[in-house]
Amino acid sequence: MILICNGTVFGPKDLGRADVLIGGSHILAIEKKIDPNMLPGDVRVVDALGMAVVPGFIDGHQHFTGGGGEGGFQTRTPEMQLSMNIANGVTTAVGLLGTDCLTRSVENLYAKTQAFNVEGITAFMLTGSYWLPSPTICGSVGRDMAYLSPVIGVKLAMADHRGPHFDEKDLATLASEVRTAALIAAKPGIITVHIGMDSDGMDKIFEVVEKYGIRADMFIPTHVNRKNPRLRDQALGLAAKGAVIDATCTNILPEKNGQSTSAADFACLADENELFDQISFSSDAGGSLPKWNADRSELLGMGIGTPQSLLFELKQLVQVRGMALAKALRPMTITPARSYGLTGKKGEICVGAHADILVLDADTLEIRDVMAKGQIMMRKKILEKKGYYE
Repeated sequence: MILICNGTVFGPKDLGRADVLIGGSHILAIEKKIDPNMLPGDVRVVDALGMAVVPGFIDGHQHFTGGGGEGGFQTRTPEMQLSMNIANGVTTAVGLLGTDCLTRSVENLYAKTQAFNVEGITAFMLTGSYWLPSPTICGSVGRDMAYLSPVIGVKLAMADHRGPHFDEKDLATLASEVRTAALIAAKPGIITVHIGMDSDGMDKIFEVVEKYGIRADMFIPTHVNRKNPRLRDQALGLAAKGAVIDATCTNILPEKNGQSTSAADFACLADENELFDQISFSSDAGGSLPKWNADRSELLGMGIGTPQSLLFELKQLVQVRGMALAKALRPMTITPARSYGLTGKKGEICVGAHADILVLDADTLEIRDVMAKGQIMMRKKILEKKGYYE
């Protein structure tokens, strides 16, 4: 067992000073005081005096097997390693493919997803890629969801010059297939939609919701924090219909003349519209961050996404915007947990939940300790668990 004592617990709701008892992979008790001498067996005590004890982060958009490639084979980004997530507080992640489904495959993504699960975090994946029809393992999106345990939905792109071209009927057909498979397999059944820069934005999503009666909350449009008034209004409009909209985090503040706003700024905009609980944050970790010329005809450079961006945006909300930590944690804890069918299991510190817990410096919000599924993965900023080849 592990006893986290003397910390201020955010579940993410502020629970005040409390001790948290972990047994196996789950949280057994949360009490004002738990005496380790009264517990049976060996107990590892983690003193969190002066620290904030928070849920592990849920990152719903990671390229486990790497991404990129738009600038030639040499620009393919490398495969992620376990320590990238642990050091940055990510204890649950969803892997997906991006632009490249030619040199990357859903089979490879499946293998990496299962590897992460064995190594100690919780990992899910989306079948498909940018394209429609979607590349799959078992022959169809529905079969992948039904027969492959970590597959919880599908990835798709729209409004992007690199993406597919389809009509609303194609999208409605895909959504119905995902919905049926989700009911059969008892899975959330989501469609994460990369939203590009083209002018049509989310038009097709609204068309299938209004014309075919598809549930709005099946869709998780991502990269919505762009400086595009029409896309902004569409994102907030879809959130008002029940969808969770996903803002992409960055490690630095966007340039004033850039094309995006920070995830923190977008979350504050949603809050002003009483839609804060419809916003999730993700890192795009492992994916490429291409820099294009003005007309997007030439690639000028390439960066790589990192889970570190989640903590950066959390600090922006708390330290710059003055938002209470309990509230600022929601876009990377309970909100994505709801999207992925994990309410009560992930994104919360509560009795019966999985023991995915971070211990943060209460002043700087730097991560000191990380626990995933009841294992101490990082202690006093030193990794205790690394990937197989690290």
